Amino acid sequence: MTTGAPFADLLAPHASGATHERLVAYAELLERWSARHNLVSFSDREELVRRHIADALGASPLFSGEGSVLDIGSGAGLPGVPLLVANPGWRGTLLEPRQKRWTFLRLVIRELGLNAVAECSRYEDLVPGPRWDRIIARAVGGDVALLRWAGGRLRPGGEVVLWTTEGAEKRLSTQPGWRVLSSELPGSDHGRLCRLQPCFT
Repeated sequence: MTTGAPFADLLAPHASGATHERLVAYAELLERWSARHNLVSFSDREELVRRHIADALGASPLFSGEGSVLDIGSGAGLPGVPLLVANPGWRGTLLEPRQKRWTFLRLVIRELGLNAVAECSRYEDLVPGPRWDRIIARAVGGDVALLRWAGGRLRPGGEVVLWTTEGAEKRLSTQPGWRVLSSELPGSDHGRLCRLQPCFT
């Protein structure tokens, strides 16, 4: 059984009011499901909040107002679920090809009342059509191929946001047609939050 301080206390520095309540409910679902299905790796509640939920919320300032977001390889809903909880003006598509995780995402959407849908698919298999204001991914690998695909799926003014490493950031900065803005991820020694914006110069 996972031990640690109550989620309500651990998440208090990161949110308040209804957002705090929904993040606590999400953390409890993550803990319960991970005990049976190994959704995410963590040793205790403090690590679950710090390494996964707070890490996802590091991009929350980029999601003010309203918009649409595609979370690629959403897994257990990271980073998409915390961002949608904290920014209710956004609607999301949580994309996850693994059946158990997709089932979990559907439960989370229903339990938290998120403005989102869960799709059981790889991004390469999505039919052409939808475009998003943000396309996000956390530790999915193949970031250069993902970037090539995402270029045609962004709305005007949109961007790709990746939770990645210093080495990947350097590789991404050499990709033609993209402007890269990068910052450190809170609480991480080597993690980077990379914003990639299409450019035509």
